[in-house]
Amino acid sequence: MPVSTFDLRFPDPEFADAFKAYLNYFEDLAGVVNGQYGMAETLVDGVYSALGAHPPLVRVQRRRPTPAQAEALERALRKAWGFLRRAQREVDDPDSFDEEANAWLPEQCYYAVYHAVLALAVATGQEVPRKHAPALHLIGKEVRRGLLPYPWSAWCEGCPQTDDHRFGGFDPSGEVHVLSRPDPDTAQARLAMFLRTTRRKELDRQFSDERQKKVSVGRTRRHLSSATKRKAGDRLPATTLFDIFWRLRKKAHYEDADVFVLGAVSELDARRFGSALLIVTDATVAAIEAVTAAAVGPGVLARLAADYARRTDADTRSPMGRRAAAWSKRAGVSTRS
Repeated sequence: MPVSTFDLRFPDPEFADAFKAYLNYFEDLAGVVNGQYGMAETLVDGVYSALGAHPPLVRVQRRRPTPAQAEALERALRKAWGFLRRAQREVDDPDSFDEEANAWLPEQCYYAVYHAVLALAVATGQEVPRKHAPALHLIGKEVRRGLLPYPWSAWCEGCPQTDDHRFGGFDPSGEVHVLSRPDPDTAQARLAMFLRTTRRKELDRQFSDERQKKVSVGRTRRHLSSATKRKAGDRLPATTLFDIFWRLRKKAHYEDADVFVLGAVSELDARRFGSALLIVTDATVAAIEAVTAAAVGPGVLARLAADYARRTDADTRSPMGRRAAAWSKRAGVSTRS
């Protein structure tokens, strides 16, 4: 059935504000991504073009993968594209959108990004992470090296709990309320908030664990000094947009997926969240692909994308078909089988 703007309901008050906050975060990010990279034939075309001209990537030394690495690269990209393709199918059909899909969408989107990061590790000859934290650390180091442009360049480090945190990779200024409408003028401030709160949540988890260690007799938990908190903040790797995907995945898998379903005011709001998250995910996977292509050459990406598109019966109008065509154009090869 078509989406009705009058399909309003009373969202669960336990989840309404949290859903609205996530919706605002991702609609602002989707606006940034579309504004910076969406003027090309397709969004991924715009991302590939921008990163192809990104000075730090131009200087990346190209390397030929070994047969084992080529196989691992194909496996990782196939998984990344598979998760992305399934997420696109959940969101893109105008006649069969299922609001319940928003409970699973953060996991699908995270795993699309995660497997793209594993592909990057293979392409650059780094040890391929087997767990999530090392994968986030790996891509975080690439962010700090400047290999990715905004918004993927943004990072936060230090300890927000003691106001000893700082940002880099972008220039946020001013403040924004978490429930205020997305606005290009405050998008960087909102991203700064998203990074800061994501880092705060991870440090809160570490502090909670630490308070339970070596508890004195007669006390229920240890007190942590500001100095101890600052040291923990200094040890924690920089928080990036990739950690935000992990935060959403944990929220959906371990904490409360109902936020993404029962918090929506209407089906329209539910679809807006899914669409915005998908836009950011699609562009993020494309950005990692572009860094991967800088390491192994666009011809490798063109071959793998074309093969995956054929195996999934993706025509040139499908998201995967357009992806394959975009890489083939950059590699100067035909998309015909």
